This record gives sequence, C-alpha cells and structure tokens, in this order.
Amino acid sequence: MTNFFDGKKALVILNPTAGKHTAKQHLHNITALFSTNGLETTVYTTRCRGDATDIVQRRGADFDIVVCRGGDGTFNETINGIMSLQNRPLVGYIPAGSTNDLAKTLCIPTDNREAIDIILNGQPLWNDLGCMNGELYFSYTASFGAFTEVSYETPQKLKNKLGHAAYLISATKAVKAIHPVHMRFKTAEGHQAEGDYAFVSMTNSVSIAGMVKLHRREVGLNDGKLELLLVPYPKDGAAWAAAIGNVLARRLNTENVQLLHTSGAEFFFEGEVPWTVDGEYGGAHERVTIENVHNAIRIFRR
Repeated sequence: MTNFFDGKKALVILNPTAGKHTAKQHLHNITALFSTNGLETTVYTTRCRGDATDIVQRRGADFDIVVCRGGDGTFNETINGIMSLQNRPLVGYIPAGSTNDLAKTLCIPTDNREAIDIILNGQPLWNDLGCMNGELYFSYTASFGAFTEVSYETPQKLKNKLGHAAYLISATKAVKAIHPVHMRFKTAEGHQAEGDYAFVSMTNSVSIAGMVKLHRREVGLNDGKLELLLVPYPKDGAAWAAAIGNVLARRLNTENVQLLHTSGAEFFFEGEVPWTVDGEYGGAHERVTIENVHNAIRIFRR
C-alpha cells in the first residue's frame, strides 16, 4: 500500500520563542516521525517578526506541505506566505503558543506528538480565511476594541513564563482603558448599522483570545462566511455586567451582543482605530474592508 507522504517534501517553520521555549526540544521528534513516514523534511527557524512569511514566499513553492510549529502569530505569517504562492501546498500546524485559539478551533491537540499524528494520520480539509483590506490574511480573527490590544502588548517573556495567565493579567490592567469606538458598518448581505461599540470581531473561530467563545454550530470553517460579533458600548455598570455575562454564556443575539454571518463587511470610523489580526497588531485604520476567502487552504485537522 502506498504511503500518502512517500516522495513528498515538507517545509517546517519553527518559532523558537513560541509558548515556553519548547519548540526546539521537539524538533527531533518532528523530523524523525516525518522521515519515518516518507517525508523529506527541511526546517527553517524564524528569527524575527515576518520571517515565516518571507521563508514561505521564497521556498514554499518547492514543497508539498508547509508545517508551522509556533503560536497563532507564526501561523498567521505562514498562511500569508502561502497565499502569495500560485500553487498552495498543504498546511500542517503544531501549536506551541500561549493561547492557541486556532488549535482549539481546528481540534488540534497542543501535545506535540498528538499534533504530529493529526498531520500524519488526518485529512487535509479545506479552510476559509479572512482577508483585511485586500492584503492581510487571517486564519481566525480580526478585531478591535476591548482587550484586543492585550495579545500583542503582552510581553513575550511573560507569555513564556505564565502562558495564558499572562493575557489575563494584562487584560485586568486594560479594563480602565476601554472606551467607545464610533463605527458605521455594512455587510455584503446589506445589513448596516451605526453606533458606539466596545468590541467588534470578524472571525472564523470558536475561540478569541481564549476569553470569547462561540458555539461550534455557529462556525463553519469552510462555509464561505465569517462570523461578525458586535458588542455595543454598554451605557452603565448593569449593561456592562449583562454584556460580559452574555458573552461568557455564549448568548450572542441579545440587546448587548449580536452575531451575524457574512461573506464580508466594510467598517468606517471617525479616526484611525487599531486592529488586532490573529493576536498581532494589524495596523490603525479609518476604513477597513474584510472578505471571506472561500476554500483558501487545505489544512490537516479533525
């Protein structure tokens, strides 16, 4: 019986600073298991932000599979490199981050060996991506507002030491900085509204920053839609409590929280608003267009 991987080549992108600096410890397991299953493996280690995108753009076309071993940010860079290629290779993900929102959505274990088994024994399934302003792709979320700056402003050393707890510490400090963002938006399907918002996210995920959760029945990973989560700015303490309670309980169609399914949307602001894209800084913009890219990549997942 022919092995699916016989004669195929794998490019492994490894971020040595992701999670708690454990990536290099597992490198031998990755290469040994891939080799045993017929994969010729080449490993590149990232050295700075943007490195994964650059590596995939330069070398990705020479490989059948590109595997990312890192956090959500490293995976984001990897897919942005893949989307620049004419013939996109299959995608594997071995999560090594602090929050791992994407891994939770794709049902990929954070255990190194189990994640490798997903690649070696799983199926490459189609997955939608989001695209922001026609140039920046994201795998699971683009958002602004309450706590969205926590992901990229939390120091890497604190993430490595405390894991997800580092985000919770930073989020606690960020409460006082929450302020309303005035926005007008319209979706591709014609829904439009204007008002002050505390949090807005375009997502293809069941987990955002490890704090906001969506029901799996609400999220189709390759249905041509993104989920637009809207939290209007609460008017008082009682409204804040209700909004937070609804988000935590996943009651997502109430006065305080709204969930829409859309193939794309445009957002208009009165000034530049900072966005977070897959846990990293996505720039500050007065106008943002986000579109679903249907069946953009094939990724090994459950």
